[in-house]
Amino acid sequence: MMDHLKKSSLKHQIAEEIRKSIFKGNLSPGEKVTETTLSGNLGVSRGPVREAIQLLVMEGLLISTAYKETKVSHITTEEVTELLVPMRINIETFALKTLPTWNDQNFKNFEEVVELMRRASIFNDHPLFSDLDMQFHELIIHASNMNNVSNLWDAIFNRMRLLFTYQNETSLDLKKFTEAHSDLLDAFKTRDVDHAIQCLKDHIIEYR
Repeated sequence: MMDHLKKSSLKHQIAEEIRKSIFKGNLSPGEKVTETTLSGNLGVSRGPVREAIQLLVMEGLLISTAYKETKVSHITTEEVTELLVPMRINIETFALKTLPTWNDQNFKNFEEVVELMRRASIFNDHPLFSDLDMQFHELIIHASNMNNVSNLWDAIFNRMRLLFTYQNETSLDLKKFTEAHSDLLDAFKTRDVDHAIQCLKDHIIEYR
């Protein structure tokens, strides 16, 4: 029993290390990933590495090709415009309908993330900013206290995380993006649901 638990834990630890490499840009879209290389780099046997790879394939971060190669997944323009953006808008705006029930701590959580964004923008830290961007939008989901919404969010989380990583690496003005989140928070603070939802929709479409 204990050996099984240790093995399961190791699989998830390895998967988390691979996730970090992807989200930090150390593994690029389309880059080949092999059990041999990963086991050598991480100093572990190939068994748990194989299981970690299978887990990440299920999460959509890695893809298996016809020739049994495994590569880092990529995001297509079609997926962004026709799938991820509409899903994000529906999930986040539905969660935002609970805005009148939010308490002071909810708003404080947003303020803390925006402040961390400002610091990250000073140092032009794109990987950290990408994490904070996800945290900001995840706070909308958490503030709703709706498990069904959280489950839907979790289902697309990794694909969005990939998108945020690639965007923030290449094109975003972090200071401008920070102020965009600050403006969005100001809209939330009005507690005007219709206004806040429209601002959130505009934000997602502009910075998708």
